[in-house]
Amino acid sequence: MSTILLTGASGRLGTHMRRWFAQKGRTVLATDIRPAEDGGPIEIVDLSDRPAVDRLMARDISGVVHLGGMAKEAGWQTVLDANIIGSYNIFESARKAGVKRVVYASTYHVIGMYPTPGDTPLDLDAPYRPDSLYAVSKAFGETLGRLYFDKFGIECLAVRICTAGDPGTPREARLWINRDDLATLIETGLDQPDLGHRIVYGISNNPLKMMVNEPDPGLDWTPAHGSGELGKPDPLAPLDQTDPRNRLLGGAFSTWGHQDDKSDL
Repeated sequence: MSTILLTGASGRLGTHMRRWFAQKGRTVLATDIRPAEDGGPIEIVDLSDRPAVDRLMARDISGVVHLGGMAKEAGWQTVLDANIIGSYNIFESARKAGVKRVVYASTYHVIGMYPTPGDTPLDLDAPYRPDSLYAVSKAFGETLGRLYFDKFGIECLAVRICTAGDPGTPREARLWINRDDLATLIETGLDQPDLGHRIVYGISNNPLKMMVNEPDPGLDWTPAHGSGELGKPDPLAPLDQTDPRNRLLGGAFSTWGHQDDKSDL
């Protein structure tokens, strides 16, 4: 039976996806740089170790869900190893092994330096304006996926994941992605025929959501949830413009200095 390679499988989203795939009866090879807190089966692999990634990819892999890497801002060397070299190794190892589909975890932070939208959300045509080295690494992964589709036929869905935890502010409520919505989006990326290379915002159907999936990426996916169902925080509440985290789309990421400057940490 063919197998899904799931990277970052010990993290919060990776743990959710492991459980989701198990409920769906899908065979998963789960990997991470650290063990899972829930004791689930995890193969310990550093994605910057190319031979180790090659060994994973050789195990009858039908598709990759690439959640692995650094999921927040960090110093340059950490971002380079975890997100840039790690993502390159995933795509190149897939090419060598004949694996033809990757679902890539990107982030809305690739457009994080735009002013916070009001009534007009950003769409998929907005040019990159990354708010961090982390975001730069994710933009790299999106364009790497484009290259590997155009040149080598590896289909790729790049999901710009929004706030996947419990929202604590009206801003986060506008950016929320329900984890089951994210899971169905990832499955769409694995299963949709003629996927090609597509980018999509991983965001639920929230009031005053800050980005929209227009122009239509042509995916057979509609979010089933929205932050209005949570009760609080209220996504319709005005954002406090005296808080610098509310001025730009990337929130706190847009306010930080360079992480290699100790004075900025």
